[in-house]
Amino acid sequence: MPALVGFKRMTIQVLDGKDKKTFVVEGKQDKGAMQTAKISGLSADTVKTYGSNVAYHVSRKGVGDVSAELEGVDLPEEVFAAILGHDTDEDGITRIGADTEPPYCSMLLESETVRGEQALFGFYKGSFSTEDTELKTTGEKTEELAAEKLKFSAIASDAEETKGSYVGKYIGTDQAAISKLKTELNIAVPTP
Repeated sequence: MPALVGFKRMTIQVLDGKDKKTFVVEGKQDKGAMQTAKISGLSADTVKTYGSNVAYHVSRKGVGDVSAELEGVDLPEEVFAAILGHDTDEDGITRIGADTEPPYCSMLLESETVRGEQALFGFYKGSFSTEDTELKTTGEKTEELAAEKLKFSAIASDAEETKGSYVGKYIGTDQAAISKLKTELNIAVPTP
């Protein structure tokens, strides 16, 4: 894996539920910005089978628990409500309870290599969760905005073309390949 520089953009496509919107978080004023993404579970945990006093076989096929831990700042409430399955009424009151269920989403994370190539990591299907919200008093000194944490738990794609895949990765500059990956993720590709 080449060295990556920066975290340019996160695009989320809501795949089911009542609101199938696309959300782009890329540092535009009052629209949120992304800080970090940690992707894990891309390899299966190896399991050794011993026989005749030696490690005879290593099970190594597949993936582990594929997920991404994300940190952003100033993410809009509309994004949180949509991807976490929160119910917001016409008065703007959001209710979270026993019937709250996040919709399935696809997600695209964009960075670049040290050579200036685009580095894309697409998750075909999964759901978002968040553990907590913290309120903190203001102090004497000005501080950076607090990071908001999300977790994306991936499942295997059930689409015919990508069936069984969790992640689609592309590193390069070919716009046709980038458009293909976005199409596989059900993310609208703008027409030139």
